[in-house]
Amino acid sequence: MKIGFDAKRYFSNSTGLGNYARWLINSLPQDQIESILYQPKSTGKSSPAPVSFPKSWYKWVPSLWRSKFICKQLQNEHLDVYHGLSNELPFGIHKLKLKTVVTIHDLINLRYPENYGVIDRFIYKKKLDYAQKYATKIVVPSEQTKKDLLYFFDTDPNKIEVIPLSLPKPRAIEKTVDLSDYILCVSGFSKRKNLEALLEAYKHVPGKIRLLLVGKGGDTTSQIQRKSKEDNRIEIRQNVTDKELSQLYSDALFCVYPSLFEGFGLPILEAFLHGKTAATSNISSMPEVGGDAATYFDPQDVCSIRDAIEFLLIQSNRKQKELEIPNQLALFNSNYLIDKYIKLYKSLF
Repeated sequence: MKIGFDAKRYFSNSTGLGNYARWLINSLPQDQIESILYQPKSTGKSSPAPVSFPKSWYKWVPSLWRSKFICKQLQNEHLDVYHGLSNELPFGIHKLKLKTVVTIHDLINLRYPENYGVIDRFIYKKKLDYAQKYATKIVVPSEQTKKDLLYFFDTDPNKIEVIPLSLPKPRAIEKTVDLSDYILCVSGFSKRKNLEALLEAYKHVPGKIRLLLVGKGGDTTSQIQRKSKEDNRIEIRQNVTDKELSQLYSDALFCVYPSLFEGFGLPILEAFLHGKTAATSNISSMPEVGGDAATYFDPQDVCSIRDAIEFLLIQSNRKQKELEIPNQLALFNSNYLIDKYIKLYKSLF
């Protein structure tokens, strides 16, 4: 079976959508799937499959090629399936005799339009609308994203397949000799991530345990930095490497993730892979990922956040939750989920 993949995120995103693209493409069995990666411009990075770039004058307009003009190239290269890995399909692809799959990770731009500019809102919605309408099959990582598709677009539910995300198992890392234990929060610094509420709740948590915030900037970075200075137990780290992040997960007591909305909630899964439980929001997709291995709070209630943190500061409670982690991780087993993708591709014929 010959499958073309939109590989822009595979090469250009170091986290999030890039991790998903690399996990899927690198994990597919080459004896069953012949992959071609469609990339708007060369990056010099290696890949496990041939890479197809824009031809002729299209190379001067790589974004337009990816969103529309690629269709002629797809037709000439005789694909069986084209899979858009990040919420979109090329406009006009429905006119080709080609089966299509699109992965729609979330509809956050529709739930929180105030966080996006007018032009971005228009473009994102137009791309989502086209993809959900014309894709042969739609993959979503959670029941929450499926519900959003049905709500915002009245998408045909028979087209939607829920396949959770997965991550490679991290390399074994020894715990560092660090006697000052901490709680870890890996998150972007945007309003939706709700870090201000977390910091307000943490002010009322007794003791000397540190709270370590790790992530990239966002629209509330300055507020978070200012508020963190009010409590000397709070530390912010940005631009950490993958190796450093893995070490931070391994050394943490547990993790906390107070987001108001997620299409999946990958940091919860990352915590579990490092053997750590998490305190997280009781809404959106977070309970789907956390299951019985996590502790939940109302993300809009500071007292609820504080209580969940204090609950996991008790070692016996933490250990009890950690016993549930293997059962929860089984739902996100890579081989199991890759098999679901293969069955999905085969079902198109």
